[in-house]
Amino acid sequence: MPVTQLESTIRTRLLESHRETLQSVIDAGHSVATAWPTDDVQESGAVTEPLERLLREQGLTADLLGMLQTGTAAINDTVQGRPIPAPPYLVITSRGPLCRGTLSDGRRLVVVLELFAVRRSPTRYRFRDPTPEELLSVSIR
Repeated sequence: MPVTQLESTIRTRLLESHRETLQSVIDAGHSVATAWPTDDVQESGAVTEPLERLLREQGLTADLLGMLQTGTAAINDTVQGRPIPAPPYLVITSRGPLCRGTLSDGRRLVVVLELFAVRRSPTRYRFRDPTPEELLSVSIR
């Protein structure tokens, strides 16, 4: 199966099976952004630190990592090793959560939940207010 078809299959399954988790992540991103004094911020820590704290407090890290198993099951594959909620398997970036796992053939499944847009010169972070469909990006590398 071509990579783009695998990515599409995984994305469809994640939207079907993890819609509640995706919406909870969007809600957490919204909570982070509403705490800012303006519509955007300059420091990535104003995104990553409160978002990571909220995701952990709400127990969403296990659900985010569970998306790797759901995604690989959709293509009859598995994640090699045992993902744990720490880099390199789950990291909270200035754009949002990123989950990564190694497939049985050595390629990487990368699931990105893009909550925040980044503008350069000067650097600014703004909440995108995405739908689950707009939030979710899946790639195999």
